[in-house]
Amino acid sequence: MLSKGAAAAVASCIVTYLAAPAQGFTAGGAGALGLAAQRSNGVRMQLVEDSWRGDRRDALKAVTAAAVGSVLLAGSAAEARPEGVNKPELLPKGPKVEVIDLMNYLTSGQEKRLTNTVQRIEKDTGVKVRILTQRYPQTPGYAIKDYWNVDDKSIVLIADRGAKGTANLLNFNVGEGLKFQLPNAFWTRLQSKYGTGFFVRDNGEDQAIILAIDTIAYCLKQGYCVDVPKELGL
Repeated sequence: MLSKGAAAAVASCIVTYLAAPAQGFTAGGAGALGLAAQRSNGVRMQLVEDSWRGDRRDALKAVTAAAVGSVLLAGSAAEARPEGVNKPELLPKGPKVEVIDLMNYLTSGQEKRLTNTVQRIEKDTGVKVRILTQRYPQTPGYAIKDYWNVDDKSIVLIADRGAKGTANLLNFNVGEGLKFQLPNAFWTRLQSKYGTGFFVRDNGEDQAIILAIDTIAYCLKQGYCVDVPKELGL
């Protein structure tokens, strides 16, 4: 059981996700930005590492000791990490693209529309938004960081239903430089709105991804969101 101080520090971390071991990577000038989420028996585990001081460093020590280096954001249980993945061969050949649809959730028209949307976001706001569909361990893993040059002004949406196909579809790796514009609560609510099994069953993975990206675009344009805007989506 974590102390109140440790739990509070952990809760302040940004929501991150990538199917690779919780070892982090250097993000821009913001220090080690944790990437990590592994699916093991349908459980999502995450570790966020940064240049913590004081209580935050103590909280990290408590978390790593209790959960073998992983924090379970969705509950209190933790499991051992599966091995990391680095499969650059799963990356597309040729010019770099903003959308990698390994699961074929999107039509060619939808993929083109999403590409145009994220290109417009980057032009207007300087924020790099990228989209990856996968099912762990069939993922580029570490290779995606260099492919997209992920930094502290990047958002990577990772659509992954997990090995059993029952996990929340939407996962996000969010740069440290965006945590005030789009705080933790926003990402949790976005997942709960469009990533649940019920929503995906009724509307499809494609609509979940499109609506999530449209919401991110809207909120970045507004400059701040903590709730999913009611005027968007289904």
